[in-house]
Amino acid sequence: MTDIFGDERDTLSFDVVEPEAILPGPANQHVSAGSVETGLKSVAVIVVGFHNADDIVGCLRALARLRTSPSFDVFIAENGGNGGVAALNAALMAPGSPCQVLSDARLLTQLFPDLEGQTFNLSREDAGTQTHVHVVRMRENLGYAGAINACLRPLLMMPGWDAAWILNPDTEPTPSALCELADYAAKRRKGMVGSRITAPAEAAVFCCRGLKWSKLTASTAAIGIGDPPTDNEVDPDLIEPLLDAPSGASMYVTRDLIERIGLMDERYFLYFEDLDWGCRAKTVGAVGYAHRSVVPHKGGTTIGSANYRAGKSRLSVYLEFRNRILFVRARHGKWLAWATLMQLVHLAVYFASGSVGNMFAGGRGVLAGLRGEIGRPDRILQAHRGL
Repeated sequence: MTDIFGDERDTLSFDVVEPEAILPGPANQHVSAGSVETGLKSVAVIVVGFHNADDIVGCLRALARLRTSPSFDVFIAENGGNGGVAALNAALMAPGSPCQVLSDARLLTQLFPDLEGQTFNLSREDAGTQTHVHVVRMRENLGYAGAINACLRPLLMMPGWDAAWILNPDTEPTPSALCELADYAAKRRKGMVGSRITAPAEAAVFCCRGLKWSKLTASTAAIGIGDPPTDNEVDPDLIEPLLDAPSGASMYVTRDLIERIGLMDERYFLYFEDLDWGCRAKTVGAVGYAHRSVVPHKGGTTIGSANYRAGKSRLSVYLEFRNRILFVRARHGKWLAWATLMQLVHLAVYFASGSVGNMFAGGRGVLAGLRGEIGRPDRILQAHRGL
């Protein structure tokens, strides 16, 4: 396996990546659509894993309870190398797992001819519904957007599917979550639709309707935080103008929209790629919110992005500050000086909360963003691995 903790560092220019620059080009066209005999379901569910097999098993258990329409297959892009794949496969083969190993992996091998993988059958509550789970080992740690794009590129070369549903591995969608997303996208003609993200223990506890960027505070706000929990229908015409993007925990994106605006921007590695993608979708009026699609989300189980400052890992804080600067440079360049000043305020809050180590991690992130560093932060990852 390629060493994922090298010392190379990429830099970001001031130019914004155009959608066609991140759509699959001729070099990515490994798959001939006519050669695939097994076909694809209506929705490709994409989950990015990184040494969190237990979370993924829980997510798959929830997916097994989804309503039968629309049909779907699951693609798990494991960023954790051989160790991550071995642990995940072992968990999916263990007694009580929601999956059974399949020997027929024609679709998997034709989609990902250069990558190792394993295909499972998901035990659905409706025994007559067949859903495959494809575990694919990424060659190296590609980050969140990179792993999603590694799944979407070959899929875009094939017919037979209408949308991708991108889920965090520590989500456990309710049975109607997917069908509500698909229905909403069709009725409202929205190409990118988010769910109502709730706390895991109590689905009635409200967490997030979607994301909105504040130029004034140079920060992302979760729309709906503090709203009284309710299952009552909301007026989408009141919510959608507020949205810049759905929460990355659950993003339903139609194939048509992906072909129009391009894939996720891999320069972020982790954090802000969902907001950036949503902003691009918003420019064509494609962002929506399906209130009836409920997705409980644990949050922060992979790299330690806790809800309180001192509990966050230095890696998550570094990436949060670095990518905030990168996002402003890419989408709101005239606000860069103000955004930089506001980062000093955010860092001061870390200091006031007693999280001095994370304050310094955030400061390094700001400097990296200003220098234009992008992609996988290898030096920070090395330090994070040693913690």
